Amino acid sequence: MDHRADWDGLPGDILIVIAHMLTCCEDLYRISAVSKSWNSVVSGLSRDKKPLQLPPESPLLFLAEQVAEGSAFSCDFNDEYHEEGMVEINVEDEDEDEDQDEEHYCYHERYDYRKSSVSGTRGLHRLATGKTYSVELPEASGRLILGTNKGWLVTLGRDLQISLLHPLLRQYIPLPHMGTFLHQHYAKSPISPEDASEEFILRVAMSCKLHPSKNNGMYSSNPIVMAIYGARRYLAYARLTDKVWTEVFFPIMAPFIEDIACYKGKFYALNGRGDLFVCDIDDNSETQGRAKGTKIFSRPTDLDIGINYDNSRAYLVESEFGFWLVVREFKAKYFKAPHRARVKYRTCNFTLWKMELKYSDHPSELPSCTCIPENNLGDQALFIGRATCLSLPSSQYIRPNCIYFTDDTEVSFHKGGGHDMGIFNMETHTIEPFFQGKSIHPISPPLWYI
Repeated sequence: MDHRADWDGLPGDILIVIAHMLTCCEDLYRISAVSKSWNSVVSGLSRDKKPLQLPPESPLLFLAEQVAEGSAFSCDFNDEYHEEGMVEINVEDEDEDEDQDEEHYCYHERYDYRKSSVSGTRGLHRLATGKTYSVELPEASGRLILGTNKGWLVTLGRDLQISLLHPLLRQYIPLPHMGTFLHQHYAKSPISPEDASEEFILRVAMSCKLHPSKNNGMYSSNPIVMAIYGARRYLAYARLTDKVWTEVFFPIMAPFIEDIACYKGKFYALNGRGDLFVCDIDDNSETQGRAKGTKIFSRPTDLDIGINYDNSRAYLVESEFGFWLVVREFKAKYFKAPHRARVKYRTCNFTLWKMELKYSDHPSELPSCTCIPENNLGDQALFIGRATCLSLPSSQYIRPNCIYFTDDTEVSFHKGGGHDMGIFNMETHTIEPFFQGKSIHPISPPLWYI
């Protein structure tokens, strides 16, 4: 007599009960791989009245989609690059032939997802085990992807539609159209918005978590999604129920915001000069279609934060144990090519400051801020890149006093980013890889999904 269990015949109601007892999204993938019937039940959980909100068991690396051969390439410092005509040049020599090469530089090899995207599947690489899960996600194909660290991704494509996307349950929520931003910097440009959409939004942040399901037309919460957008790095926000993006106004014409973060219920913005702003968003400003950013910290002239658009990026990192300012430095080499300069780059160093915020007993009063240099994260690790940055406590798979980083330089947009990833040790100032494969993409290199 055959006593083997008929797992495929397990009633769906029992499987749903089991699924709601899971503690991490990796377990969800494991049970969905048992059979087609189990996969069907798991796929329908996004429509359940008790939605799943499973965090990753460990940080996941959301890998780039596959593109057609020749659509992306990457130059690492450790790799030899032998393309004909590639000659290293000094940065100061780069402008000599700027006029005659400008047309090629602006328009050559612009990424076209309609021709280049070759797969609707994406990889999720688990940091703890080094294993990669393959998931069907055609909703992300050919689109700019940014992370929120709240379990959702933000996507933007040439259709100019912006959406929140839950990659585990393939649910998406539309956000206001790109055309509703106040500043449309393509108005006087020969490049159409559709051709430059991948450059429009630079970073996003969410105010709170959101359950990946909808019940009777209402979501579990109505978080604020804030975005840095446009060539001058303006700031705007929207809620799930909004039809347009609401501008955040600053006491300067063009804020050039470098990064944003939501910390203890308030949004903070950092500009390229190292000034910190708190964003005032309430019902009154929403009704009037206005919100404002107020400066609470100005970088002293003797404080060498070192934010430089040419060779560094700055990040605000939310943490249960503090609010951090991180500056990432990278080296670049320029090479002459048939179509102007191409670049090889890599991260070489990180510097760290702790932003001490002091709050008044009166909610209407703004916090004050001081900036203290730090060189030790203690038992914490930071995760930075093209997703909202955050810190996590060390564990058997997360090293303390380290910074885990993914590719996040603007030169990667047209040349293929994804090679500049690693673990930076704050004590030894050394860098080690955490991903042995290759995942290169012209506009959306890998990012952290947490």
